[in-house]
Amino acid sequence: MCLLLGAIALLSRSPSYRVYYQDGQYLVNVRHGRWHDIRDFVQPSNPDVLAVYSQYGPDPWALYDFVCRNIDYRRDVGEMWLTPSETLRGHGDCEDSAILLTSLVRVGGAPNCYVALGNLGGYGHSWCELNGLVLETTYTRAMLVPDPEDYIPFVLFNDQDVIELWPGALGEVFQLGRDEATKLNLIAEAVLCMSP
Repeated sequence: MCLLLGAIALLSRSPSYRVYYQDGQYLVNVRHGRWHDIRDFVQPSNPDVLAVYSQYGPDPWALYDFVCRNIDYRRDVGEMWLTPSETLRGHGDCEDSAILLTSLVRVGGAPNCYVALGNLGGYGHSWCELNGLVLETTYTRAMLVPDPEDYIPFVLFNDQDVIELWPGALGEVFQLGRDEATKLNLIAEAVLCMSP
């Protein structure tokens, strides 16, 4: 019996058990051990999101610049996704800032704006995609990504849609390596390449 309970405890911590599909929902376990539909993180009707949009919208580039300049990158301990209101306190990691920017752009009704979950340099990463354009929300200012071909999306989502680029892609995202220092160095190198 103890052996069985130990095995269940180990399996429940495994990254492959962070995703669950039920009745058309894409449930992820990324917040306090509870399951949430991934679409619920993008919140264009959130009052805090609407307040920022009223100051910086509807221009997506101005919203992108706002996120880059006002949200400091802070890595997760484990995997803990923040709501847009929590990220607006001034910090978050890659998916938190991508979720915030997607929420802001979606206020204006942009149908082709998504949070992308995928691979950058062999590591799990998240960014915002607007009409196929990569918006790297961990930059310190809005700028074009010099190497968009290095961003490999597995899943795109917003408040309405979830697009897995192949069956099971959402589960595979959580199996990608997590090395925040290496990932940030890759992003810094790309930015340096763009500097005059």
